[in-house]
Amino acid sequence: MLTSFGIYNSQGQITINSSNVVDVGDDVQIASDTLGIGITLGASGANQTWDFSTVSEHELDTLYFQDPASLAGNGNFSSSNMGMIDTSEDSVYFFLTKNSSILRIDGSYAIQDGTGITFPYESMLITFPSTMGTSYNESWNGILLNIFIGQLGIDSLKVTRGSETSSTIDGWGDVTTPLGTFASLRQITQENSIDTTWIYQAGSWGIIDATTATVLEVDPISYDTTRNASWLSNDPSTKFPIIQINYEADGSINSADWLKATPNPLGIDQPFAEEKEVLLYPNPAQNNITIATKLINNSQIKIYDVTGKLVASEQFNKASITLSVSNFNNGLYFYNINDVNGNVLYSNKFVVAK
Repeated sequence: MLTSFGIYNSQGQITINSSNVVDVGDDVQIASDTLGIGITLGASGANQTWDFSTVSEHELDTLYFQDPASLAGNGNFSSSNMGMIDTSEDSVYFFLTKNSSILRIDGSYAIQDGTGITFPYESMLITFPSTMGTSYNESWNGILLNIFIGQLGIDSLKVTRGSETSSTIDGWGDVTTPLGTFASLRQITQENSIDTTWIYQAGSWGIIDATTATVLEVDPISYDTTRNASWLSNDPSTKFPIIQINYEADGSINSADWLKATPNPLGIDQPFAEEKEVLLYPNPAQNNITIATKLINNSQIKIYDVTGKLVASEQFNKASITLSVSNFNNGLYFYNINDVNGNVLYSNKFVVAK
């Protein structure tokens, strides 16, 4: 029982398997320390103690892990078996593959100015089983973006990426954050990538010239290195990195994302629970949502977008009501059920993904 609340002293090294990480139906709250002041990575090796109890909360986001078939752009990722919506990314949908051996990002689909754009990059997150010393190296080369330009004598533009990623589990022990203390493994990951911008004109592809690159506000060639340290646990109340720290080669810290609350299932298509009394489906929604509830007494449903703007309000006095969301933009929405006096009886959230 104490383990489920994060009160744990490690007696030995743990192992991370596929069952220890998120799955379809989980939602995860992530707090971000965007300054990294006072944070240090700590040591590698066995039986370590890492204390990040003083991290700050500057931002708070939620990750929703979904059936990928419910997300926009799913046709471009037919082999993915898990999708994700991140509330910090507007109209962006991520696609992943999870099995007994790997958890990998397959790419993403973004809606920009009403146009869907596919980003089919691949990035390994972890291999299973993982213990201290587990490592992998992978490389990926492909087209990241290909769009029609039709101006400046340019037919099309594309961006290619070459990346190399290395990962190793370099330590085990106890990690502490504001959520609690957990037996964990530390994973160190480094990705080196090169993005090249090409244009198609006069019947052939070539790297974009500096003048055209300036006009289009792109870089002909860009280099990037990303370094992350992640602490993972097999505690059933986590299922996501306890904390992930982004850092530079000299060890200086850029930011830290930490698990704010233990993952909870979205409750999609679940039967009524006595304490819940409300069921909203489908979630994510495309055209309509149905809200079924026992809270019937001239109740009112109010729906708000992520900025707090009221986008819909409906009075009802029956066991269920169906509302159209066909004119809603893709994204996260919150709803309240109020009684006749305006008191909030119930609050929750849903996602629109077309």
